Amino acid sequence: MKRLISLLTAAALAAALAGCSSADSSSSAPSETASVTSAETAAQSSAVTAATDVPAVSSEQDHQPLKPLPELVSPFPADTEALEQTETPMPEFEKVAAQYEEGKDSLDKKIESFSSKKDHPCINITTQDKKKILSKDEYVASVIDVFNCGEEFRLTAEAGVKVRGNSTADQGDEKPYRIKFSEKHNMLGLHGGAEYKSWVLLRSYWNLAPDYMGFSLAKEIFGGKYYSSDFMYVNLYINGYPRGVYLLCEQNQAAKGRIEVNEPKKDETQAEIGYLVEMDNYPSEEHPYFYYDHLAADITDISGKKRQFIEHAYSVRSDINTKGQLAFIENYVTGCFRILYAAVIDGRSLMFDENGKLVSGEGYFKDPFDAVCAVIDIESLANMLILEELVHNNDVGAGSFYMAVDFSEGSKYKKLTFLAPWDFNWAYEGDANGGYYASTFQKLHTDGWDRSNPWFILAMKSEAFTEAVKAKWAELTNSKVLTKTTAKVVGDCETLRKDLGNNDAWKIDQAKNIAQFVSGRIKWLNSVWTK
Repeated sequence: MKRLISLLTAAALAAALAGCSSADSSSSAPSETASVTSAETAAQSSAVTAATDVPAVSSEQDHQPLKPLPELVSPFPADTEALEQTETPMPEFEKVAAQYEEGKDSLDKKIESFSSKKDHPCINITTQDKKKILSKDEYVASVIDVFNCGEEFRLTAEAGVKVRGNSTADQGDEKPYRIKFSEKHNMLGLHGGAEYKSWVLLRSYWNLAPDYMGFSLAKEIFGGKYYSSDFMYVNLYINGYPRGVYLLCEQNQAAKGRIEVNEPKKDETQAEIGYLVEMDNYPSEEHPYFYYDHLAADITDISGKKRQFIEHAYSVRSDINTKGQLAFIENYVTGCFRILYAAVIDGRSLMFDENGKLVSGEGYFKDPFDAVCAVIDIESLANMLILEELVHNNDVGAGSFYMAVDFSEGSKYKKLTFLAPWDFNWAYEGDANGGYYASTFQKLHTDGWDRSNPWFILAMKSEAFTEAVKAKWAELTNSKVLTKTTAKVVGDCETLRKDLGNNDAWKIDQAKNIAQFVSGRIKWLNSVWTK
């Protein structure tokens, strides 16, 4: 069985999660009953490190139930009513393909000229009738050219292209784009050469490196165990006109090699499938969603701030077919949060019975936190918290907060697993020495919306979880991988000088400011997480 904190060395596996405390009682919310039902459904779902200053952390085996837990089965009766969903249709490509062939000689000359002026790979998007890409709801028929790269990575292929994102989609002419090929292709060797239909082009912004830094840190923190997007700087052209330096990366989606949850076939109605869920500040009809108020709990965070948890939308980003499947995953996600709350705030163990109801876990667990470990991948949550503390993402609890679980046979995510970090465009702000950010209630901005993350705030009130975070932090700091990563990001941005040109070379200094902020966060977090 996988270790709870497998990235930590064997010597580190001995005390952080041992002796899990039941947390303080300075919070209030409706008490968990012996049996908890959803409003919409009554059921559901090796080495030993030589470092002597690494705190010890227990393995997953130390948190095993005292006896086998009930096996979760589909709710009964299963609601097989189909969900109403919308999907952006793909365009026809005959016309754009013909136009592309007619203008190919002229484009080839431009490509040759572009390549002589740039150091990094280039992408040109030829749109049908030279149409501008302005809509989030319509794919524009296009032909994609990838060039100024190794011959093995050259690509010409048909694709639909549309604007993606939310607030970023409306900020000027420099827009982020979603590419969806008509057939699967790899782009520039990303993700080990794996082929997918969907890819993303993120704008680099005035500060050049917000997403590049976030993805770089995630890559090192996750260590390959949990999914995060691969990425690469490219020069983007649309119909032969330069659009600047963009970040080519992956679409957060359920797919083999990306987030590997087993999706149902069109006619399958069983609930024992895989689910990819996003805490989503922009839910829409494109994906089924539910709302959760996080018990409307009055919580005092670890900094002493007291506030009430608010309601958030959770969108199911993987394919599901029925209202029963939506009710199942709603019950499971909200149930996991209730299990965490009961352990941290009430000092009680809860668990799912075979029908997805929450019942007392007395007699099944040595400690209430063991009940949490039975349903939540604690390592993944600790990794995400460390990342978000490093970058100070103001949207940490607003959206783009992904989790996955899979109930099918041979699944990769047997517990609720947090992964696929995304959207760092509102990060790296404020005082690097300003205290905790992701772990506490966020500053309320002018719109008055609370963007705090209830999962992080609640988990950090647990001594056991905090010790797991400290142990992972010690591993990262002892290896110096975080400081090396910030330096590498600056070095990578320096290589863009020719691509940016004289007018935009100043953006490199803005990337240095981001690295300086992260370095400051490393220093401050060391002061509180290093024993």
